[in-house]
Amino acid sequence: MLKIIKIQIEFCDILHKDMSILKPSISIAIPTYNEEENLEWVIKDTLRSLPKYFKDYEVIIVDDGSSDKTGEIADKLVKKNSKLRVIHQPNSGYSKAMLSGIKAAKKDFVAYMPADGQFLIKDMRHCFEVLKDSDLILGYRGGRSDYTTRRIIFSYGYLLLLLLLFDIKYMDVGWVNIWRTKKVQKIKLRDVGGIFILTEILVRFKNLGYKIVEAPSYYRPRRAGEVKNAKLKVAAQTFLNAWKLWIEMNIK
Repeated sequence: MLKIIKIQIEFCDILHKDMSILKPSISIAIPTYNEEENLEWVIKDTLRSLPKYFKDYEVIIVDDGSSDKTGEIADKLVKKNSKLRVIHQPNSGYSKAMLSGIKAAKKDFVAYMPADGQFLIKDMRHCFEVLKDSDLILGYRGGRSDYTTRRIIFSYGYLLLLLLLFDIKYMDVGWVNIWRTKKVQKIKLRDVGGIFILTEILVRFKNLGYKIVEAPSYYRPRRAGEVKNAKLKVAAQTFLNAWKLWIEMNIK
């Protein structure tokens, strides 16, 4: 009896040490524009961390017509790792880059990850734990130490708008997003530009009755480079796109 118990304990230890054998496969889509200061260390950290959680994975860099050395850095990195792919496209905006990454994904799930290092693979680990029975996993942030008062007001105002328009009650919609690949690739999405694509996918998944779950994540202040989604013009366009989506879905 003691021998059987010992074997069971050892087996559980093995499972704990290599959780990747229990997980489905994943594609990490990284849309990027002018991130020469961040891309290399983010990709290296991603490739170093993924084997801890997944046995089968790929990383897709989508270079959205960067005017700095981002594209060159991506090409250099691809030559060193067969798990890494790069897509070069003319500058078409964040949503187009995101759509390109989603379309190119070949694994069971596809996750959005920014190239600025504000969240890393290890920050998504709680999201990975609930993959198996979910269609969309939303990772929510805790504190945001570098957020200005204006950004905080915009963030909570946007969540209130989504609650009123679409009955969306999730804590965070613009952070970690992991989708079941076959389902997100079937959805017809509008290319309206910007980060709003995350909201549109969420709304359409909700309307289709897909299973959406939340899990804790983490927020890291940007190390270098320019914040691109926090400008007043971008925020205003995101609010406007939410209204346009509501009109499209409710007024024939």
